[in-house]
This record gives sequence, C-alpha cells and structure tokens, in this order.
Amino acid sequence: MQNYKKDFPIFKNNPSLIFLDSTSSTQKPEYVIEWICDYLSQSYSNIHRGLYDIAINSEKMYFDSKQKVADFLGTHDLKEIIYTYNSNYALNIISQTLRLNKVLKTGDKVLVSIVEHHSNIVPWLILKEEIGIELEFVRVTQDFDIDFDDFEKKYDEKVKVIAFTHVSNVTGKIFDVERIGKLKRPDTLFIIDASQSFPHMKLDVPKMNCDFLFFTAHKVMADSWLGVIWGKRELLEKYKPIFSGWWAINEVKKECFKPGALPFKFEPGTPNISGALSLLKALEYIEKIGWYETVESIEKELIEYSLEQFRSRPYLQLIGNTESKKRVWVFWFYIQGVHALDIADAMAENNICIRAGHHCTEPFMNYLKLSSSARMSLYIYNSKDDIDAFFKILDTNFNPTWLTK
Repeated sequence: MQNYKKDFPIFKNNPSLIFLDSTSSTQKPEYVIEWICDYLSQSYSNIHRGLYDIAINSEKMYFDSKQKVADFLGTHDLKEIIYTYNSNYALNIISQTLRLNKVLKTGDKVLVSIVEHHSNIVPWLILKEEIGIELEFVRVTQDFDIDFDDFEKKYDEKVKVIAFTHVSNVTGKIFDVERIGKLKRPDTLFIIDASQSFPHMKLDVPKMNCDFLFFTAHKVMADSWLGVIWGKRELLEKYKPIFSGWWAINEVKKECFKPGALPFKFEPGTPNISGALSLLKALEYIEKIGWYETVESIEKELIEYSLEQFRSRPYLQLIGNTESKKRVWVFWFYIQGVHALDIADAMAENNICIRAGHHCTEPFMNYLKLSSSARMSLYIYNSKDDIDAFFKILDTNFNPTWLTK
C-alpha cells in the first residue's frame, strides 16, 4: 500500500502524530496548501465585479471549482452547485427555503433516520416549533441498516420530505439511498446528507434520484468554512431565497428587488473564494492519486485489518456492522465500565487523536441506551502501523486480561 502520509505536511511537522479523527475533519495535502498560499500571496481578488486580471482569474477559479464538484457528482451543471459555510448551514438554508416557499406547511411530515447527525435533525425541529411540521424517525435493523419495513410504514401521505444521511458518522454504514430514491413519490422531496460519503466514494446524483444533496469541504481535505449544496435546477429556479444581497440580486429599487441568476441568488455576499480553490485542488488531488478507486482500495484493506483487531479483543464492544462490506472506515466502540473520555485521554497522552462523546448523534445514542462512546476513523494517510499503535494503547490501559498479567 502506497504511503500517502508524505503528502501531508502536518505529519512532517509532527512526526509522532497519529491522526484517527478524520470523520470529524481531514488533514490537508501539500498540493492544497501550496495552491492556497500561492493564490493568497500572488493573485487574490474579489469576484463578480473586477475587470482586471487577478479578478478575472479568481472568477475563473471559482467557476472551475463548481464545475469540478458538479462533475464529481455526475450532474455536470455548475449552476446547480451552491456554496455556503458547512453542512449544518447547508441544511438550514434548504429547510428554511422550503418553509419560505410553502413546500412545508403545518401538519406536513419530514422523515429522517434515527442515526442522523444533529445537523439533519435540529433544522427540522426548528420548523416543528415555527410552523408545526411533524418529524418522524425511521428505525435501523440489527446490523444498523435502514429498516425499510419501518420506512414504508411511516412513509404515508403526510410525508413531504425525506432527509437521510448516506453514510452514518458513527457506524460507518452505507445506506441504500438509491432504493429510497426509487421508493419516493413525486410529491416528496428527497434530501441526502453526503458529508460522510463524498470523501469516500464516487456519487451519482441522477442515479440517487434525490432533489437536494449537501456536504462540507473540510471532510474531503479542503479548507473549513465551505459547504456545498446541490439542488435540481428546476427547483432552484422556482424557489425564492431566504437571504439576499450583493451578487444574489439582479436589480434593487426603493420599493423592491429582483433576485439574481443561478446559482448566485442563493449566495449573498462575498463567498469563501480561497475555500472554493481549496476544494478544487482537493478534488484534483483525488484525481492525481488515482481517483476514488485508490481511496476505496486503501479503505478496504484498512477496514478489514481494523475489524480483525476489534474481533480479537472481546473487551472492546464495536457498535455497527462487523463485516467489511457496505461500510466506511469509521469504528464506533465502548469498553464496559470505562468512560469514553478516559479512552480519548489515554490516546491523547500518546499523541493519538480520536473522538469521544455522543458524536452529535444524541437521539441515536439514547435509542441504543448509550451514555458515551469512542470513535476511531481513518483516511488515506493512515496505515496499519497507526492502527497497531491505537490498539496497543487500548491493550495496555484497558484490557482486563492484559492488566492481570
């Protein structure tokens, strides 16, 4: 397996660092960092207004970034790509747009899965409080897949929106969103949270038959403070935006204004231009190393190796699918009688980064009757040596058999 760690300066500057928290945010390759530094130091300018060279170049880069995202999603229409701040903000924009345009009204129902991140729960709870919509949760099966029997039971005539994650940020389970797309009625909008899938696999939006999809750039080796919304062009053209200003408007009178053209009518104010460049270069980096085929090849090998290590340690309780199929390299676990923060602290003392807590999935944690848990997650810069170091700390500090020797 090729060593991609050398492409990431953080590991050169911190030789003992073992980063196992990529589900939270990924590290950045030198290819991305150098391009951002060069852009900010040599050719930065605002966009949509200047006729001078660096403004024109910045505008081109911004459009190139959107085109690259559209191509990666299989849509190829950059006017369907909207940039915002992050995944949380993206779904708030979508949900409030549906409220403003009366797509969602009092008594309408939104269907989500019980495993959803808070970013795909709280915006709907806000609408529940604001206009009286209903929010219903679909259960999962014993192997943490969507319970489609429960889905079809709850997918009644009141459901106007289905909003599901593509990949769970805790179990790593890949949901069959294409099946949901085939089941959805014409009177229902289907929204996909791709925050945990876009960094791992090729997506085909037309095949998913969704209406909106969103993700965040910092989880795919780009900079933070950039979120991405994809929406069907006919919907984006029809809906009024909830915010406006600057390039999002076409004309302003004392009495009224006219919204701008797509996709800018949903992008008020100066955008995150360097963030757009970082996403463009992050996706180019994926292409340079062999596209998602390389990512998935590394992922498969490290998933199988990690699962072997978990299976060989009965004192570790792995939550989620213990098979390597239909999952990404996220491992959610607990140790009976040990608080997850103690696990994370032991790792931190050895310069190993993991996550502990509820992982922004409190409804799911309550569903499983868990108070806390730990999460180890990998990306292309990780290796079997990193995994071995992680399990060595667990064995040394928490394995009852090891401690009695």
